[in-house]
Amino acid sequence: MPPKVAVIMAACNAQDYIAGAIDSILAQTCADFEFIIVENGSTDKTWEIISSYEDRRIKAFRTPIKQLSYNLNFGISQTDCRYIARMDCDDIALPDRLTQQMNFLDANPDVGVVGSAFKIFGNSFTDSRIVKMPLTDKEIRRKLPFRFCFCHPSVMFRRKMVIDIGGYQGGRFCQDVDLWFRLSRDKNIKFANLSDVLIEYRVHPSQARGNRECFIINSAQIFRESLTRKSPLFFAGFIVSLFKILRGQKK
Repeated sequence: MPPKVAVIMAACNAQDYIAGAIDSILAQTCADFEFIIVENGSTDKTWEIISSYEDRRIKAFRTPIKQLSYNLNFGISQTDCRYIARMDCDDIALPDRLTQQMNFLDANPDVGVVGSAFKIFGNSFTDSRIVKMPLTDKEIRRKLPFRFCFCHPSVMFRRKMVIDIGGYQGGRFCQDVDLWFRLSRDKNIKFANLSDVLIEYRVHPSQARGNRECFIINSAQIFRESLTRKSPLFFAGFIVSLFKILRGQKK
């Protein structure tokens, strides 16, 4: 019988941070889980660091494809666990993360995705702060066209639900936003965030975040969703996203 939860991490050229991320998962108060790490096309010592761990819970794979959606779907396909916990190779999971999110999903069978608040930090990042996310399904759905409502590496979701909808389908950026949009078309799927900080989110120069291409892709996703649903709310979100791009602001 498989454990209840599998942690999925994709890693590429992450030698500076991946040991801390792995150690934070292995130190969880919940000891029974699978830890699937998919290394893809690294040219540094990432694979050597992954291979140095002998913990039986780790299942490590290599692919040559530097495409996050592919590698996340590959990782999900390697497990039969009921829940999937996302984790990035440069972040830190707090010790009670898996326990809290599993208990929440067990107690709320109508919830498909649960994230959490998170703390931003970085080696040279002076503006360390805690970011709170919308908590309830109603609040998340209302804000989804206008802002990021989940910290992707903080989420845990039901594996079968994501497989049934076709898994991750996004391109280079905003793979998670595309997934939340498609899941939110089903009114029977509920969303939630926990108010506790369960992830420390590292900001560093080499990560793929915050560039203009990312914001343009996200704006295009919102526009597509407004057309798919014929939704005034998503169209309003698209107009807001355009103004933010023109003003050089982040969503």
